[in-house]
Amino acid sequence: MELHELESAWKTLDARVARQDVELAQLRARDFASRMKATLLRVTLGQWWQIAVGLAFAVWGGSYWFDHLGTTHLVAYGLAVHAYGIALLATAIVLLVHLSRVDYGQSVADVQQRVLELRRTRIRCERVLWIAGAVMWVPILMIALRFIRVDAWAANPWYVLGNLAVGLVLAAVAGLLMWRKPAWFAKHAMDGGLAEVERRLADVQALRS
Repeated sequence: MELHELESAWKTLDARVARQDVELAQLRARDFASRMKATLLRVTLGQWWQIAVGLAFAVWGGSYWFDHLGTTHLVAYGLAVHAYGIALLATAIVLLVHLSRVDYGQSVADVQQRVLELRRTRIRCERVLWIAGAVMWVPILMIALRFIRVDAWAANPWYVLGNLAVGLVLAAVAGLLMWRKPAWFAKHAMDGGLAEVERRLADVQALRS
């Protein structure tokens, strides 16, 4: 083989390898986007489920306090459940908005920035729900007792206040854990699909660095 023929063959091979590298990179990018979309779809479905639960609590609590206007403690139970339902709705909607902003057609750096914003929002939302949830079982329990014709407040106000005190202690413990162990709380707040997204983004970044 002549020298010029060898050079031509080498250039052809080099161009073919470069083209294959580009195609492989595009294939990996499509595969990455597909996997991420599937993962975030699960997270999105979870938020829609939370919206359904929040709507149920909001309607239930709202109708309960409205039906018992004039009875202070029953109105208080209903308002508490109503407010918790609204909190569930609001946090789920906020997270859905952030989820919709994640575009895997963008660069990994841009996706990471969006996921970081999502992470911060998720942690703030979880703080609200953890603290509220630590107390919310009390009015739910009192309403449940009313369904079996037991008015705990009328029978023994200290029983209600005692349970409320336990709930407040649990809320304080939750707040303390968030403050003293932010990494532990963040890990639990980001558990599930969002944690999987973060891991895959970290793996991609490690391969590129």
